[in-house]
Amino acid sequence: MHYVDLSRNPERYTGYKGNSAQKIWQCIYQENCFKPDMKFDKNFLINPNPFGMCLEKRVFYRLISGLHSAITIAIAANSFKPAPAGFGDGTWFRNVEMFRNRFGTKWTLEGPQRLKNVYFVYLLEMRALIKAAPYFRKELFYTGNAEDDAETRKRVEELMNTLKGFRNPFDETEMFTGVEAAARELREEFRQHFFNISRIMDCVGCDKCRLWGKLQTHGMGTALKILFSDLPSSHYRTQDGTVYPPFQLTRNEVVSLFQSFGRYASSIRETEEFRRVMTSVQSKQEL
Repeated sequence: MHYVDLSRNPERYTGYKGNSAQKIWQCIYQENCFKPDMKFDKNFLINPNPFGMCLEKRVFYRLISGLHSAITIAIAANSFKPAPAGFGDGTWFRNVEMFRNRFGTKWTLEGPQRLKNVYFVYLLEMRALIKAAPYFRKELFYTGNAEDDAETRKRVEELMNTLKGFRNPFDETEMFTGVEAAARELREEFRQHFFNISRIMDCVGCDKCRLWGKLQTHGMGTALKILFSDLPSSHYRTQDGTVYPPFQLTRNEVVSLFQSFGRYASSIRETEEFRRVMTSVQSKQEL
């Protein structure tokens, strides 16, 4: 295991593209996303979408689509243009054309829905933070530096207080209901598909891309762990006498959840900035 300073390795354009990057997402969508009955959508493998699936499978698709879209927004907001002829420093810029092509309706009607999926994941992770607020309020957040520890606890407390104003942004109780055996099987299938996607991220050929892909996938997985856990605060005994330990999160899970939530918040902020820029350009063209 090695540690990485995320502040010195921001998520942005790295030059990783082409067949290698496309194969990663093809493998995720075509082999690890739930598929509808083909009588509903025979073109799913060409244009993945959540139609013709149950609630849980639609949620899974929207999570992956939201992850993909958030990564795309980060790249579009921090694109790189090499210097002419390769001499000198290049420039970082906001790639409005890329954003418009990916999330507009010029090439596909799915564009706006992809943006909605970013908001969807943001609300899901917000719900996880709200549910785990009592746990985070007790967390020590040990960094080895007393001042940093105190500052971290202060910021987390402020965030938890802010999130209290948002009531039930996502209702996880609607998922995995119905016949117990079928719900349990679907839940395990849901978990296995997500685990597979996390493993696929290990195959990304770019170190920084793999870092942020794994981090956000891990953060999303942590949010799901919280949402579908009972969060006991101490050891408890079930009716059959089995004793379970209290709910716990590892250091990596805590870091990945907060970082992932921050990335989706940044994606939403960048989306608003893209909209502002495009509106400004359109207004100038009309003059």
